[in-house]
Order: sequence, then C-alpha cells, then structure tokens
Amino acid sequence: MRVFFLTQTFILPIFCKKKNMSRLDELKKQYPELNVTMFDMMNRLDTSKSYKYLPLMCKIFGSKFNPKKLWGKVDYPGGMLEIQAMLINKGISTDELNDGEMYYMANYLAEHFSSDTYSTLKEFMDYMDKGHIENKDVSTYKDLEDVRGAVTLASMKELTKDLEGQVIKEYEDERWVAVRPLTFSASAKYGSSTRWCTTYQREKNYFEKYWRRGILVYFINKQTGYKFAGYKGIDGDSEFSFWNAEDNRTDYLEVEADDYLFPIVRKIFKSEQTNKNLCSDEIQEQVHTECLTGYEKMRLEFVNEHPMDQPDETIPLDEQAMEQPEPPTPNYQREMNTLNELLSEMLPEPAEVNGRFRELRPEITNVPTMRA
Repeated sequence: MRVFFLTQTFILPIFCKKKNMSRLDELKKQYPELNVTMFDMMNRLDTSKSYKYLPLMCKIFGSKFNPKKLWGKVDYPGGMLEIQAMLINKGISTDELNDGEMYYMANYLAEHFSSDTYSTLKEFMDYMDKGHIENKDVSTYKDLEDVRGAVTLASMKELTKDLEGQVIKEYEDERWVAVRPLTFSASAKYGSSTRWCTTYQREKNYFEKYWRRGILVYFINKQTGYKFAGYKGIDGDSEFSFWNAEDNRTDYLEVEADDYLFPIVRKIFKSEQTNKNLCSDEIQEQVHTECLTGYEKMRLEFVNEHPMDQPDETIPLDEQAMEQPEPPTPNYQREMNTLNELLSEMLPEPAEVNGRFRELRPEITNVPTMRA
C-alpha cells in the first residue's frame, strides 16, 4: 500500500509532467514561428557576444509592456480587471500570470485573432470532453474550418424540439439541411461557430434587420458541418448575397455546395415572404424581446445621463389636463419608436455641405451587410 501511495502521489505526476513537457518541446520545434519571444529579438539586436546591451534593452522595451508605467494609479486597477476579463472571455486562463504578462498576452498576442476563433476552439474542447465529437483524433484536424465542422455536427445533436420549432426547414435530405431562422436563439444555434453578425450575442439587432427585411437562410452540410448563408432583400432592399463561415461575401459558385442544390436554392429565394412574415405573433414578440429591448435600456441610460429640463411648474393645471397621452402602440412599433428616438437624441441633425444637406442620421430600417 505504501509503494502504491508513493507511486500515485509523487512518481506518476513527475512522469506525466515530463511527458507533457516533451510534447511541448516537440511542438515548439515543429512550429518555430510560434516560439519567438522578445528575448529572441533583443538577442539579435545586441551586437556584443556577452549580452552586454541586453539589460538596457530590457529597460527600454520592457516599459512598453508594463501597465503600471503606462497607466496612472487611478486607471491601473480597473484597466487590469478589463485585461483579465478579456482573456478569460476568450477562454485563456490567467492563473499564475502577473499583470505584465496578462497585458502583453492580451494586447500583442490574443488580439491578432478574432473572438470567434477562441469561442470555436473552446466549444470544440467542451464538446470533445463531453464525448459529443465523433472524430477524437485531434491530430487529423487541419485548420479552423475542420474544427468548425466538428462543432457544427456536435451542436446539431443538442438541438431541442423548441429550437426546431423556431426555424422553417426549406429543404432537407441525408446530406444537406436549409433552414430559415425565425428567432435569434435559433440563429445563434444553427449559425454557431461562424462569424455571421446575425449570431452576435451583443448586437442582436443585426438579426432582427435581416429577419424583418428579407429571406435569411442557413445551409448546413450534415456530414461535414460546412455552412454558408444566403440573404435576399425583399422589403425595399435589393441585396442578394452569399456568405461563408468567416463572414466573407462570396459567389454561389465558390461555396462548397453539391450541384443538385442549385435549383433548390433558386426556388427558396423566389419566395416573396420575409422570415418575419413566416412567424406567428408569439414568435414575432419573442424576436422583439430578444433583439430590441436592449435599445430601450440604452435610451434610458442616455436620458439619465442627459436629463431634460424639468417642466415649468407655472403651467396652469387646465392646460396640463388638455395634454392627452399618446395612444398605446403594439410592442413592435413601440420598440421601433424607441430606436428612432434614441438615434434622434444621440446623432446630429443633417449638415449642409455646398448648399446641400448631408444626412448624418442613418435610417433605422437600413439593413447592413452580413459583415457587422
């Protein structure tokens, strides 16, 4: 029993650590471009053979990465909390990192890649730990597109009946499924691991605009997890476009779709019904709640920060009584009114340029491209 205890407590952890360090060393040799540090650069900058100038270089270059020297005493604590939160939100552990290391990692390493890259990798690892990914040999994945495909296939296994009721399946066979998302929740789930603005958790209003103005369809390969999106504007919008998972606009001939899908895609986009038109009143109310109520909060915060003058208390009561309240409007119209009011308060009026007015306030009904 004592030998077993010693083996499990001391010998086995040391062996595993050495094995993991050996794997790390092998990867550093295999990918030297990822194993470059500031010391490598300073060493090549130092003309001496004894590292004579290295301490001086550390003082000069180190100040660039020292948040205590970059920020004042007042800004430093809050700034470091934001840096730490930024790393944690990307799924990067901050354990045993000092402030300088966190600052360097956040500003000079992590920021070179989009947030969806980190979220996709985190989803992949979570699904792998849950055993939901069929191909468990990590060495066979070549790039982020392969990882996205695996995440897509795993996430589709978790689709609930409620979410399936929040899409219109325009087409499905053993290889492909084409869905129209009717709610933001469905859009986020079926569009997971992509960079489509219609899946942005913090800017859900993008989804609402596409949902309201045209035909938004997600095409998913059920065997590989490959995805592309298509959009055709109907309500005063002439856009007709296709987008890959990286949110780059592309031609239909460039997407990895089987030839037999082309007439099916044409038929889908011949519809004259927007995604909103296909929704029940209950689903429409859900979308307005999901996507638009955040603007009400923004408006209230703005009003609180910029209070209007209080009404004149000398106004006769009979005149005050004559002011009738506005008739109630449906929830959707109320939300749209809120958006217009918010823009009116926060954006300037049209400016006159060369005798002509230049519109500075965008129309709230404009639909952006798929890229946010």
